[in-house]
Amino acid sequence: MTALRRLGVAAALAAAALACARPQPGIELEMLLPQTLPLDGWRLVEGPVRYGPDRLYDYLDGGAERYLGYGFRELVHVRFQLGEDPLACVTLDLFDMGGAPGAFGLFRSALPPDAVPEPWCTEGYSSGTVAAAWRGSLYLHGEADDTRPELLATLSALIGEVCGRAPGEAVLPAFLAPLPVEGLVAQSERWVAADLLGHAFLPGGVTAAYRLDGHEARLFFSDLGSEAAAGQALETLRAHWAERATVAELPSPGRGGFRYSGEKLGSGSAVADGRFVAGVHCDLPGVPVDAQQRLLADLAARLAAR
Repeated sequence: MTALRRLGVAAALAAAALACARPQPGIELEMLLPQTLPLDGWRLVEGPVRYGPDRLYDYLDGGAERYLGYGFRELVHVRFQLGEDPLACVTLDLFDMGGAPGAFGLFRSALPPDAVPEPWCTEGYSSGTVAAAWRGSLYLHGEADDTRPELLATLSALIGEVCGRAPGEAVLPAFLAPLPVEGLVAQSERWVAADLLGHAFLPGGVTAAYRLDGHEARLFFSDLGSEAAAGQALETLRAHWAERATVAELPSPGRGGFRYSGEKLGSGSAVADGRFVAGVHCDLPGVPVDAQQRLLADLAARLAAR
């Protein structure tokens, strides 16, 4: 029996075992692994190796906390080798992130500036020796040992095969829907799992970059769960800026709004609307308040409709 056939049998047995062990199973990651290799001379030399939350540090020493923060559930790792050269390998890591927010959040947080979009899963990219994609709860990361064409071609083919089996719809998460479309910088949307903008009182949320009167602005919103909690979080945010910049009232949109401006800290506005806290920030002072308010009002109206 070949290594890849053994891999297929192992995947089926593991899937059955997992289905019995977990009352609400996530993705059966091993069932998504490639069953055939795209080019002659390749073989499986490592894995499949499974890691749960308690063992993730064994594989991602120093980096596990980031994955756990995004809802990590399970990882399956495999490594393929070309011929007898141990330095001619391609590694695939399949992550079950427990839901689309985690998979999307992790993918976008690691998106490099030179990423080349690829037609994989919901979104995919390649950058040098690295390739990644996500769909539903799946976050997929692959890496070739170097830039030899045969290694990169196999990496691309393997990512494409896994994405072809990935469950779920190829759609962006619904929580991005309130973001205004006009001025939105492509692929700038981010899901932050906790401590939005570095504030512990904002439990996480969405950010996105916009072009605003020739400047870049960052729009954000966080769901506090209730109107009272949102009001309290906004007051804490106001106190934060009052210690660092000039703060003034912002009558609309929303309630309890304020704007701020500091020579070195930039300018922005924030409001509470229902259970949400929303705001806009520009790294530079002097961006017209009315431009900020228009963008923030558009977001507030969309949040109010949810």
